[in-house]
Amino acid sequence: MKTTSVSERLASLRRSMNEHGYSAVIVTNNDPHSSEYSASHWLARNWVSGFTGSAGNAVVTADAGGVWTDGRYYIQAEEQLTGSSLSLFKAKESATPSIAQWLAQTLPAQSVVGVDGRSISAAFHQELVSALTPKEIKLELKDLITANWQDRPSRPDSAIFEHELQFCGESIAEKLSRLRRYLNDKGSDGLLVSTLDDVMWTLNIRGGDTPYCPISESYLLLTADTCHLFIDRFKLNASLEKQLLEQGIVTLEYDNVADSINQLPHQAVMHYSATHTDSLLVSSIHASLTLVDEPCIVTQMKAQKNATELRSMEHTLIQDGVAMTAFMYWLEQQVPGGQVTELAAEQTLQSFRKSIPLYISDSFRTIAGFAEHGAKMHYAADTASNALVDESNFFLVDSGGQYHGGTTDITRTFHFGTPTLQQRRDYTLVLKAVIRLTQAKFLKGTTGANLDILARGILWQHGIDYKCGTGHGVGIGLNVHEGPQNFSQNLKEVALQTGMVITNEPGVYREGEYGVRIENIMKVVEVETNEFGEFYGFETITIAPIATNALELSMLDNTDKVWLNQYHQRVFQLLSPHLDKPLSQWLQVATQAI
Repeated sequence: MKTTSVSERLASLRRSMNEHGYSAVIVTNNDPHSSEYSASHWLARNWVSGFTGSAGNAVVTADAGGVWTDGRYYIQAEEQLTGSSLSLFKAKESATPSIAQWLAQTLPAQSVVGVDGRSISAAFHQELVSALTPKEIKLELKDLITANWQDRPSRPDSAIFEHELQFCGESIAEKLSRLRRYLNDKGSDGLLVSTLDDVMWTLNIRGGDTPYCPISESYLLLTADTCHLFIDRFKLNASLEKQLLEQGIVTLEYDNVADSINQLPHQAVMHYSATHTDSLLVSSIHASLTLVDEPCIVTQMKAQKNATELRSMEHTLIQDGVAMTAFMYWLEQQVPGGQVTELAAEQTLQSFRKSIPLYISDSFRTIAGFAEHGAKMHYAADTASNALVDESNFFLVDSGGQYHGGTTDITRTFHFGTPTLQQRRDYTLVLKAVIRLTQAKFLKGTTGANLDILARGILWQHGIDYKCGTGHGVGIGLNVHEGPQNFSQNLKEVALQTGMVITNEPGVYREGEYGVRIENIMKVVEVETNEFGEFYGFETITIAPIATNALELSMLDNTDKVWLNQYHQRVFQLLSPHLDKPLSQWLQVATQAI
């Protein structure tokens, strides 16, 4: 089939808009669950705009429009939108209107806006309605994309598999019991779980509907007496479906969710998350039901790992550290001879991970960015951009693996030549930021927003900032970006609690030059309780060496050096038993005290 250009796709969509009398169409990459990574069937924004970042929505008007995305993708979006007639809107910057605000400001009164109702959440729908109503602008939940996207991929169909008790540490029955106590406490008749990783976690299952997240398109509807899983049933083998049924879980077809919700008793109360439930589904729920919008309780339960989950994840991170060590050794051997490109590095690292037992897939597309490519926070190499890695600049590699026992996410930045003074300073500042946040001691109830300044402030003192958060939660064989905990400037963040895991990843990104990022995963632990309260801290559980050759040692104080030396001592102790002699000898040098 002939491949169409972005200009041709936009022209086709605009013809359909004209036929339906639409002044604008909103196009997203969202599946009906507002997942961070959607199956290819749902990547309509990619298709219509040519912008391939994981975050952002598009608006198409008769002759213009734009893409709204965040700071991780400004550089990439500028490049990919060139010549498309779509402008870049830098979301979350104070001068940038939201999509709802822009439509209300731009469109004439009594215009009509179209959007596939499956592709926007009920919360976004309400935001749009509130902004557009004063000008009597109508919002129609209609799909114009499918008719124009002639080679649109079909919906995903990967099989479901069990997530075993040895990794999760809590049975389905125990989880459902906790959820029913929550319903009872809330005086609620039902709970709709729409977030895919929350459904998977609750039922101790995993899927494969997206390239990097072991999830499956599904819903869970729980009441005091029943539990229904809505999923394309061909994804479940008979044995697993029977196993679920024995635990009281009835499996129904994915498209039956609205009908089942509407069978709840008249005036029943149902909890759901408006930010993760699509507007078309919510619009089909009977008005006699009372919908209570709250963040999904499963998200909070899932965030606090139990002892089994933490042990499993820490073991997984050691195994992943073995793969990273082999990769670092390979880089050091091959880069001087001009043998490494960005794509070759990505493929080689994946091959090391694949050799680890219980590997499922990568946890996201590896960011292997040499020189200026490293300044694009979510860069992905292709055959056109595939740079040769040499000794002249930084090489940033952000990667991770999905394993049955856990999910990993690690960034290391390398320099195989002689760094400039600016490069050494930037690299050292990033390491100092990592260390300062790692060493935080904080009162129970503290949020990620309270602590973000510990890392970011190191860079602010030198007039440097990074346009992203400092860290995010990580799943257990689930999403690599998992909430609700984060490190960022968002004041709405939740309190950090023991058992949570969170990344620590400050960075420096100099457009057109290079990027520097160092990333570890940490777990929240109890430190002490005294007359002033209960205090928590962090323990780093990523186990892999941090390159030291780009450090400006004069910028490190004694505390920094002690932390790095102790960390590297631990790295060597935990990894060396799993390495052959050449790798162990290399690691001993890589982790020697500074």
